[in-house]
Amino acid sequence: MAIPDPGLSERVRGIEPSGIRRIFELMATMQDPINLSIGQPHYDPPDELIEAACQAIRAGKNRYTITQGLPQLNAMVLAATAARHGREPETCLMTAGVSGGIVLTFLCLLNPGDEILLPDPGFVMYRHLATLCGATVRYYDIYPKQPRGRFGVDLGEIERLCSKRTKIVFVNSPSNPTGGVLTRAEIEGISRIANRVGAYVVSDEIYDLFCYVDDYASPVSYAERCIQLGGYSKTFGIPGWRMGYATGPAAVLDAMKTLQQFSFVCAPSPFQYALLEAMPQIDLQPYREQYRQKRDFVFNTLHPIYQLAAPEGSFYAFPQLPPGAEAAAFLQAALQERLLIVPGKSFSSRDTHFRLSFAADDAVLAQGIAVLNDLATRYA
Repeated sequence: MAIPDPGLSERVRGIEPSGIRRIFELMATMQDPINLSIGQPHYDPPDELIEAACQAIRAGKNRYTITQGLPQLNAMVLAATAARHGREPETCLMTAGVSGGIVLTFLCLLNPGDEILLPDPGFVMYRHLATLCGATVRYYDIYPKQPRGRFGVDLGEIERLCSKRTKIVFVNSPSNPTGGVLTRAEIEGISRIANRVGAYVVSDEIYDLFCYVDDYASPVSYAERCIQLGGYSKTFGIPGWRMGYATGPAAVLDAMKTLQQFSFVCAPSPFQYALLEAMPQIDLQPYREQYRQKRDFVFNTLHPIYQLAAPEGSFYAFPQLPPGAEAAAFLQAALQERLLIVPGKSFSSRDTHFRLSFAADDAVLAQGIAVLNDLATRYA
């Protein structure tokens, strides 16, 4: 018998279930779905990493590590960041995935009444976690300004949105859901504005391997107050391992470490040892090139009615709905053909686009694009 009023907290009443997770539940009820909704690599972890994890478990590496993670792994992250971006952050904390890092960052930085700038469209968890902290969300628009244009920022809009109450300017590049990559000028401009108002730039860089443009930039290089969030779920094909990291100023990371002691405790121990052992042996570039080819297939094959510019990073495309198409009806038509994609409203105030993931076997990807092209002819 249902409880009439379970007495849920106000903070959780304002959170809606994820539209992406609804797709997961729907998939379980379908026979042979064409799944282009999934937000994880379609490949298994490299053999070296699997073997290193098995060895760590057998060797008894199953107890807690210190909260911030293995010191050697922290040092490896900091050195890699310095080598790539020309600046070494003060310190590092291993987190329970990037999601865990976002939770810790927001809880340690945001007070009720603080303002946070988030991209629209953007990953759904950002706004809900900000709401949990009592912060005011202000959105900056990253939609293309012209047909088949790229997803990017208007620095003038960022400037106008920032105020004395702005605590965080959040960036996600490469982007989920758009596949966009911010240019170096955009990253430098955002950092300059944040520096002027004394805000933190929090950067979700979970898709940094999957970058198909030549000059990838991080706020680490430019922001005076930068919290960099990265991880291994997407690159190594281990989303279930929940392995991420945060870098940044020691004053903030120490607070995050303390909060982690009373929440996540530490990142999974055997997987820390596995990454420490196996990462130096693994070449990830073949995975990126494989996904670049999938990106090219989607861009070159998808019907032009969807107004898609070539995704610059991640493994997502964010096509526009055909002219005259109503979002719910379009998604239902796709479902009737067993195609799973994610509605744009899961990520945005608009309901004009949809997300497809090309992290799929080539045959499945070809099936999905064929369905979308068939739907396009109905609207053309």
